[in-house]
Amino acid sequence: MTLDKLLKDNAAWLDQAAKQRIFDKIDERALTLPEEQRQRRIADLKARIDALSQRKADSAASYDRVIALEKAELDSLMAEKPLQPQRMMKAKAASKKAKKKR
Repeated sequence: MTLDKLLKDNAAWLDQAAKQRIFDKIDERALTLPEEQRQRRIADLKARIDALSQRKADSAASYDRVIALEKAELDSLMAEKPLQPQRMMKAKAASKKAKKKR
């Protein structure tokens, strides 16, 4: 076989393949399948977005609760009067005396 004969055969085969109908075996159900997959994917994505939004809200609420507790503790500490330096010294002296007695 010569190269010219091979090229001619291949050209004939390509012409025949180009004229053939590709979609002979594809029915209506096969054509709608991508649309069903698309709709399923849309539903899945909506469900995931809803779940993530709920997790975000729960997480934010958790942080809000912790912040409220910290603020309450801060407010209670700010409301307390600090110890007077003399009181602190008397308290230290009393603890030293207690240790010496032991």
